[in-house]
Amino acid sequence: MLLLAVLLGGPAVLAAEARPAQQAPPPADIPMPPAEEPPPPLEPTVSEVPFMDTVPESPAVPPRKLRPFIPHGEPDTDAPLSRGTRAAHGALTLLPLGTAWAATRVGGDPRLGATAAEAAAGTLLASVTGRFLFVHPSYPQGRWLDLEVGAFSAAFVVTPPFAALGTWGMGEVAFGGSEQRGDAYLGALGGAAAGMLVGLAAHAALRRLAGTSERWEFVRRYLAYTCIGTGATLGYQWSRTPRQ
Repeated sequence: MLLLAVLLGGPAVLAAEARPAQQAPPPADIPMPPAEEPPPPLEPTVSEVPFMDTVPESPAVPPRKLRPFIPHGEPDTDAPLSRGTRAAHGALTLLPLGTAWAATRVGGDPRLGATAAEAAAGTLLASVTGRFLFVHPSYPQGRWLDLEVGAFSAAFVVTPPFAALGTWGMGEVAFGGSEQRGDAYLGALGGAAAGMLVGLAAHAALRRLAGTSERWEFVRRYLAYTCIGTGATLGYQWSRTPRQ
């Protein structure tokens, strides 16, 4: 019995020793530490970097005029013409005017208005097909397409007889016809062909002076057209025989 009591009482003693002792509650007269004060609020700082939504101030110096960006190696088609190039344009405009004046002297009829109308008719018809005389190669380094070569060749062949037809028709109406109409037309055709060669040469010379600039290209082309029209007028007046 004694042994049984020892065996049963041992675990109870060990459990009592392992149980933590209960702490006594703190006395009520001990003062509690004061609560910490909250930190002061953060003040906003002024940054020197402007925000994205702010509008920048206008500069004191007015901005310069922006020029178009031209990549290296690309032609500047809007470049201004020099004074010498402009003077050359003005000087070559005297060429068709002098040809029209000469036409009033060789035909025996000094009417300037009828001669000018005759030259204008040839110039107008020359501008219809003559625009293909100024096609440019599409590929760099001067390579031409077959279609461009065909258009230039067709315009080179068709433009003189087409312009001569307009000059001859207006001349027959304005000057009362000719004794030999075939000879008058052949004269207008020869003058138109010569005027086309002169006009193309003048256009090429002015284009070379202008460089890559496309300014006054309209003037250069119509200068060539008027050379064709006035050349046809001069040939018509020189070869026609007035009716008696």
